[in-house]
Amino acid sequence: MIELFAEIAKAIVSIWIPLVAMLALTTWSKQSKAKIQIDFMTELTDSVHEFIYLMAAPIATVRHVKIGMESYSELPALDKTVKNPGVVAYIQHRGKEDAKRLYERLKPCTEHMPKIKSLLTKGQVFGLKNYNKCWNACNMILWQYERIQTLCFMIEDGSLNWKHPEVEKTLAGAIALKSEDINRDIEVHNVEFLAFVRDNYKKIYK
Repeated sequence: MIELFAEIAKAIVSIWIPLVAMLALTTWSKQSKAKIQIDFMTELTDSVHEFIYLMAAPIATVRHVKIGMESYSELPALDKTVKNPGVVAYIQHRGKEDAKRLYERLKPCTEHMPKIKSLLTKGQVFGLKNYNKCWNACNMILWQYERIQTLCFMIEDGSLNWKHPEVEKTLAGAIALKSEDINRDIEVHNVEFLAFVRDNYKKIYK
């Protein structure tokens, strides 16, 4: 009888040990995945918010550029044969100088963008909930940089053919760009990004 119990105990142990090991491995795997996800979201959040902080300077410069454009609109002897003659006069007289200043303010953002883009690509493999929302929100925040960069391209060259349809179109876009709109768009997409982070933290810690 004792031998029978001993054999049963051995059989139970032989089943129980691999089961415990498997449960331990599963738990470790989940914890490891959670740590990877948390570390990634922390790094991405820090990078995005650093970028937003750095964007404050070029956004403020955009506001000064727009004031400069408006200041030339009432000047006498403007070239009335082109659209937006006041803006054209501003670009011809002050555009190159202000574009240089704007490029200098954008430079820290330029250096920061590759890291965010790299993290966004990397994050696709971590199985995060609604990652497409994170992807879209972050790219929309980065796009604000490109909008300001387009303004730089537009105002740095005073010798453009101001009557060319494509130049007229690009100039109209530059005139329409407002620092308030950039700030609002960044705020909206930052809220979307933080909602993604919050939802995934809740999923990990529930």
